[in-house]
Amino acid sequence: MPSRYRITKVFLIVLLCLASGCASDRPPSGGPLDTTPLQVIFSDPAPSAVQVSTEKIRLTFNHALSARQLLNSVIISPSIGAFDIAVSGKNMEIKGFRPLEQERTYTLTIDRKLSDSRGRSFATPYRIAFSTGAVIDRGIIRGTVINADCSPATNALIVAFAERPEAKESPGLLQREPDYFIQADSSGAFSLEHLAKGLYRMVAFNDRNGDLRIDTATEETGLCSKAVLPTGTSNLLFRLSEIPRKGDKVPPRASSNTHAPDETGSISGTCFASGQYAIVEASSMTASYRTTASRTRNGELFYAFPELPRGSYTITACIPANGQKPDPERQWNPGSIEPFQPAEPFGFYPEKVTVRPRWTTEHIDIRITTYK
Repeated sequence: MPSRYRITKVFLIVLLCLASGCASDRPPSGGPLDTTPLQVIFSDPAPSAVQVSTEKIRLTFNHALSARQLLNSVIISPSIGAFDIAVSGKNMEIKGFRPLEQERTYTLTIDRKLSDSRGRSFATPYRIAFSTGAVIDRGIIRGTVINADCSPATNALIVAFAERPEAKESPGLLQREPDYFIQADSSGAFSLEHLAKGLYRMVAFNDRNGDLRIDTATEETGLCSKAVLPTGTSNLLFRLSEIPRKGDKVPPRASSNTHAPDETGSISGTCFASGQYAIVEASSMTASYRTTASRTRNGELFYAFPELPRGSYTITACIPANGQKPDPERQWNPGSIEPFQPAEPFGFYPEKVTVRPRWTTEHIDIRITTYK
């Protein structure tokens, strides 16, 4: 189970005291309201500290918090097992129930959605890394998570599982405890830092219930286009899948030639990617249109929608995994967690594209990163 905390009876006394106003974070009577964002102004261990031997992690915030407010906001990876958390005003103390492992780098993350009683929160997730050894791990994996409609997945949690080829009977990812966690920022971007050098499998998901576990039945999940990722990998793209719900209507596949030419416009562009073909999709709120991009004589992977009804479209593209000329009706394969299969290489145009009657929109180019 990922590192979570228990509030013991001793700490409940502190919590009740806070609830009754003992540690109120109110401005002086008649003074201006303090709107400063939530910040950590002191930590022990210090950021990037090495040879850490303490059994406790202490943080001081610029505003008072309660243990209740910190519930489900603290993540420590790799896991240290169960731990207690004590809060007194602006000070927080975490104590694990077992000693930290030797020669390990640990990262503590506090969810950027944490807020105090006045709604003040972090501008970005707070993270601190420290090591019990002489060096701190410096491995990094970077990427971006988007929702099914290509908007930033601002609530995404990204988890990494260390690849262990020697474990022949290792459980599936849904039964394993992740080795590392990171939260995407407001743009959907993430930088998973301080990793031990090695290979990882990664999954992005919308942790709706805050339990740090992937639930494919109730939470959107996403994979990238490479199964095993070495530290140092960047420009990853995870697209969260939609959760089918009763009554939801999927935009129908449509044919643009049902509209008169003077009612339609066109979109064209290039897919910058390896491979001979790509499937390009233009989706609006009411319908979706697909076409195949093929290599031209000059080597460009060109596509065109010559007759699209007026409207606003999201333009996406994917590279078929088998490399064969695809049926345009074929949809992008998002992969699966169990059995583990990476998603097909995918890309998208970062802005909505407006189609006007008798108007040609060119150079709607899409970059698709593929990994060998």
